[in-house]
Amino acid sequence: MNSSVRWLSELNIKVKILFLILILLIEANAGFALECRARRGVSEELKHSTIVFSGKAVAEEYRPIITAPPGWPEGGEILVIKFSVARWWKGSVEEEVFLYTGVSRWPGGYRRIAGEDFGFKVGEQYLVYAFGENEHLVTTECERTTKLEKAAEDLKELGEGRLPEKRKAKVSLVRRRRTKPCS
Repeated sequence: MNSSVRWLSELNIKVKILFLILILLIEANAGFALECRARRGVSEELKHSTIVFSGKAVAEEYRPIITAPPGWPEGGEILVIKFSVARWWKGSVEEEVFLYTGVSRWPGGYRRIAGEDFGFKVGEQYLVYAFGENEHLVTTECERTTKLEKAAEDLKELGEGRLPEKRKAKVSLVRRRRTKPCS
């Protein structure tokens, strides 16, 4: 066999092997795809949510993870999104809400993103259905949470909602005792 025919034959085998590896990688990733239950209707999602509001994602910050998952190092932080609330349909009536995400970072540069995490972007407006304790609210792609521009059906069924209440400034007067006369 001359060298050019042998080279083409070896190239053909390499292409087949690369194709097989590519197929295996695609199939492996498909096994990790997010599978949500059947999507709930608006009224059912409202009933199952702790809070429902519309608002703008205004900031993101990492907060310390108090208890690391088994096998993970100490010192991890979780991404929290701060929202400025425009309307409320259920829950609190505060002007701000903090939602915990499925994104965490760990010492050594490790980063973990839960498959069902809803990817909020600062500056965008959303209709949010969240659940959990008021100090640790979360949402996922499996809930009806969506960008506000895509929420017409939900907003129609939810109705007008209510405005957040303005926080009243807490003022406390402190009296000082004079220990020495002023001179």
